Amino acid sequence: SKNREEREKAAEAIRDERTEIIKQLIEFAAENVEPLPSSDSRFIEYPWHDSKHLAILILGDMSAFEAVPVLLENIEYRNPRKLWGGILDKGGWHPAAEALSKIGMPAVEPTIMKLGSYEPKSEGSEICCWILKEILGVRLARLRLQIAIEETSEASIKENLTAALPYFKTEQEKAAEERAQREKADQ
Repeated sequence: SKNREEREKAAEAIRDERTEIIKQLIEFAAENVEPLPSSDSRFIEYPWHDSKHLAILILGDMSAFEAVPVLLENIEYRNPRKLWGGILDKGGWHPAAEALSKIGMPAVEPTIMKLGSYEPKSEGSEICCWILKEILGVRLARLRLQIAIEETSEASIKENLTAALPYFKTEQEKAAEERAQREKADQ
């Protein structure tokens, strides 16, 4: 009984600490900051070189579903870094998308809603599609998107979601389309 009470108190303390850490990370993620210049020594020590970028990545690592709104607000935030030799590392281009994909299912509905607000073929639209494919896979993401299209009454959102459907094709479907186009061209 005493051991159980101690474990319950410890678990509560851990939950409280996690909540506080996530709250602080969300504050950092919401900041409007400029990346540190690559000449800054901190860049060499830790290459993801600003508090915003690091906070966003950690929120994803912690599967902090509470952060989904702020991550979606920062979906187009970029922080590329230069590697030795001046080559750009694209791994840092969209940390919020990476974080949302790690959060998983709690990010699906809000990402679909965000996708509906983007113009077709925009950067934001492509990022949202990437997140949905990462979380659900191509077929399930397409099905979920089709359901959202059916359930949406607002014309502009329906149009934007419909325009995103071509992003959700399997490799077999793409190959079949290519074959059909070649056959049509050969006729």
